[in-house]
Amino acid sequence: MRILFRTLALAGILLLANEPLSAQYHANLDQSNAQEAIWVDSVFRSMNFEQRLGQLFMIRAHSNLGSNHEAAVERLIRDYHVGGLCFFQGTPEAQIRLINRYQAKANLPIMVAMDAEWGLNMRMKSVQDFPRQLMLGAIRNNGLIYELGSEIARQMHRVGVHVNFAPVVDVNNNANNPVIGTRSFGEDRLNVAIKGVNYMRGMQDNDIVACAKHFPGHGDTDVDSHFDLPIIPHSRQRLDSIELYPFRSLIDHGVGSVMVAHLQVPALEPRENYPTSLSAATVNGVLRDQLGFHGLTFTDGLEMKGVTKHFGDGEVEAASLMAGNDILLLPESLANAELKIKQYIEDGQFSEREFERKVKRVLRAKYRMGLHTFSSIPEENALADLNSADALMLKEQLVENALTLVRNDGGLLPIKEIARKHRAALAIGSSKQTVFQKRLLDYAPVDLLHTDSDVSEEEATKLLNRLAEEELVIVSMHNMGRSASSNFGIKSSTLRFLQRLHQQNDVVLVIFGNPYSLKFFDEQGVVVEAYNEDDVTQDKTAQAIFGAIGFNGRLPITASPKSHYNAGLSTSKLFRLGYGVPESVGINTDSLQRYVRALAQDAIDSRATPGCVVLVARHGKVVFHEAFGHHTYARQREVSKDDIYDLASVTKVAATTIAIMDLVQTGQLDLDQTLGHYLPELKGSNKDQLVIREILAHRAALKPWIPFYTGTLDNRGRRSGELYRSTPGGDYNVQVSDNIFLRENYIDSIWYSIYQSDLRSNNNYRYSDLGFYYLARLVEKLSQQGLNDYVRQRFYEPLGLFNIDFQPRKRFSLNRIPPTEMDNYWRKQTVHGYVHDMGAAMLGGVSGHAGLFGNAHDLAVLWQMLLQRGIYGNHVFLKPDIVREFTTRFGDETRRGIGFDMKQLNPNRSQNIAQQASRRTFGHLGFTGTCVWADPTEELVFVFLSNRTYPSMRNNKLGRENYRPKIQAAAYNAIFRKIASPPVLPIEGAALPEKIESGT
Repeated sequence: MRILFRTLALAGILLLANEPLSAQYHANLDQSNAQEAIWVDSVFRSMNFEQRLGQLFMIRAHSNLGSNHEAAVERLIRDYHVGGLCFFQGTPEAQIRLINRYQAKANLPIMVAMDAEWGLNMRMKSVQDFPRQLMLGAIRNNGLIYELGSEIARQMHRVGVHVNFAPVVDVNNNANNPVIGTRSFGEDRLNVAIKGVNYMRGMQDNDIVACAKHFPGHGDTDVDSHFDLPIIPHSRQRLDSIELYPFRSLIDHGVGSVMVAHLQVPALEPRENYPTSLSAATVNGVLRDQLGFHGLTFTDGLEMKGVTKHFGDGEVEAASLMAGNDILLLPESLANAELKIKQYIEDGQFSEREFERKVKRVLRAKYRMGLHTFSSIPEENALADLNSADALMLKEQLVENALTLVRNDGGLLPIKEIARKHRAALAIGSSKQTVFQKRLLDYAPVDLLHTDSDVSEEEATKLLNRLAEEELVIVSMHNMGRSASSNFGIKSSTLRFLQRLHQQNDVVLVIFGNPYSLKFFDEQGVVVEAYNEDDVTQDKTAQAIFGAIGFNGRLPITASPKSHYNAGLSTSKLFRLGYGVPESVGINTDSLQRYVRALAQDAIDSRATPGCVVLVARHGKVVFHEAFGHHTYARQREVSKDDIYDLASVTKVAATTIAIMDLVQTGQLDLDQTLGHYLPELKGSNKDQLVIREILAHRAALKPWIPFYTGTLDNRGRRSGELYRSTPGGDYNVQVSDNIFLRENYIDSIWYSIYQSDLRSNNNYRYSDLGFYYLARLVEKLSQQGLNDYVRQRFYEPLGLFNIDFQPRKRFSLNRIPPTEMDNYWRKQTVHGYVHDMGAAMLGGVSGHAGLFGNAHDLAVLWQMLLQRGIYGNHVFLKPDIVREFTTRFGDETRRGIGFDMKQLNPNRSQNIAQQASRRTFGHLGFTGTCVWADPTEELVFVFLSNRTYPSMRNNKLGRENYRPKIQAAAYNAIFRKIASPPVLPIEGAALPEKIESGT
């Protein structure tokens, strides 16, 4: 038999030599072309009765039940010539190994099926999951459902599967349904049909046979057919209008197979306790004759009580075939089934002609699935292949499009204003901080709380008192139940608490669970339905709340009059930085991660820096943000991606320059005016006529820097006892470092030194700190605020940046701040949480050239605002023409803009950034080993933070080996396609205010 099969398979391959090896599956198994007919007839004639019958059996298989189970499956394949396997729980690698093993034992390749309604994750928890059908029902872009079908087909091919028992096209119009529920696309027949067709086509266009289930419709029942026989009492007219509608649609569009459910439907089969799966009137009469279905029919599992409760072993299988089914799924006993079927044929109850027809239908299906031959499936890298970045990107897209803003009383969402607002986030049903809450913190300071799902009266009172002063409370429901019978895990005590909270505070309620639970929350004015609780869904929901993405989903069911089918509001993006997988912005995850991680680790291993943080964002999404190494080479504290670094000269742009830009746009400052015009104390000095624009471009003939600290040391290098004290008091209140306080009037000496400093003989480009000392003073003079207060109030807080500031010890834990140096020349101690720059330190930590500390996230937001031409969160921080002016090269400069550093265009000079960066790229480098760059051409933001100066600033290996440009280049090299998208901000200039008022 095996030799004959191989000969016929070879003949089939030769006959198909001029045809595509892979073509879309054709559902009509009552028609056949010549080549297919030759193969089918030849194989059929070569088989005996038992071998033919075996093709109609599909048995259970697991890849996680051990050797005894595997041997039992192998024995059934051998003894009963089983033609189909339905795989359940296990792992991809184990399943591939078993399929290869079982196929090698089979005379004819085995048809493999799985229940993978939301992808392989339904059975294999190690594989990327996708939303369940009810969440998919909320999506308005049905093209995404097609993409999901295509991706699931790719997954199934990789693990050797030919048939997916999906999609579920039951119209779920019964909230108490215990078995369908979230497996359905919802309650609307059109929505179910359209999504079912797209899901089906996505799979079958990629050569995986879809299976519409559970015919004739399992949606309107409150009984689980796994345990009993549900009754569908509706009239035939109602069935045609609702339940059968999606099946008819999928049949019309060529679905390859249908699964027949175990239901009692009197309108189709009048006999009492007679399941539809055994009903010829239902399968042959309705499905075949009336709906015109010519594909494969599978029974639902024949071990289910919905059918076995009323029919004996073996009788179930024989009656199923007589009813019109082709493949018997999960028969309880193959021996009894074989015996009873043979008896039915011998008695004439089941004709040999019909038996032959069914076997040939299965053989035709196998031929079309490519099962006229079999090639071993590779086990290597299976999990990595399945869990691709593209799969994760698709999941993100599905989740983003499903999130549903059910109600938005008062227009609270998306949250627009961030500064000086008191907000809290309360997670009910969680014992720890959630992914949702953590992402909220990337947008605004939020007090995070959590409590049990059963909120006691005592706990409720405590929470209400704690939350009384909050302007907004974001409540998220976690670890909810799936079933209506348990009220979805919602306790009455929790509902009472939420009612009281709603009366006291503005509340945003987020449901990470079943949308039918919305019936309990009609009194809540702002409700978000998120459907699921996985990490991606929690993350995207937080992003939507702050407007990084818009809400666009619609409820697929009716939970209550206030939460009805198709309810949902769409919101626009607020152009805040979002978070996603690199592929979503045209960057290859593997390339980006591999090379950035390798280079960062090499920098650490070569002792160029003890640790670092790298962030990459493109098209408004952070796609890489990781920490490497430790705070010091002692390796006692690992770097966290939220650690706060001394930004050194990045201060010049992240504080001073943006403050100057703001003063220019409010009409308080003229770039082409002289410094002496604004600072009268400079009148008559050589600084009087310095032009502000030229100072910002480092073209004002100023010296690079002055080592002020050396003037405070004696001839033995010790700090002067006249100028320093170890404790504050009297005139000694300028803290330089731990236990070092400088005499206040020495600051006058610093300014005098700058005042008296000579100018260079020409004003060609020469990088200088000195002008930025004056620019900070200018900001203070015009705004009547210190530079630190000005940028905090005008930029940082409104942008939601609460991890960036001067004098970091006042706000942040030292555990978050890597030290910058073991100073053995002045401070004689480890510099930790104080600015490394000596001049800035002697001014108390606030200066225009250095002193700012911050984390990678906050810098990325600031540069995203600049990349978006001064607009962020739908708030105009800087006018587009101001941003354009400052980020354009000064005159004939090859490197400098106004304040900003830019890509060096002269190949004969030291290169400051990656070669691949566009000439429009702007940002700055920092002495301590930091940098931030934004490339308007690629819409790419790159942040690198390190403390390369630890333990000594004389270690410049980070710069000599060009680690910053190399890591930045890795981001550019990972770009694999141009994103066809509108400009970053499609906002016309006319839409902007003519004047931006000054003040806070």
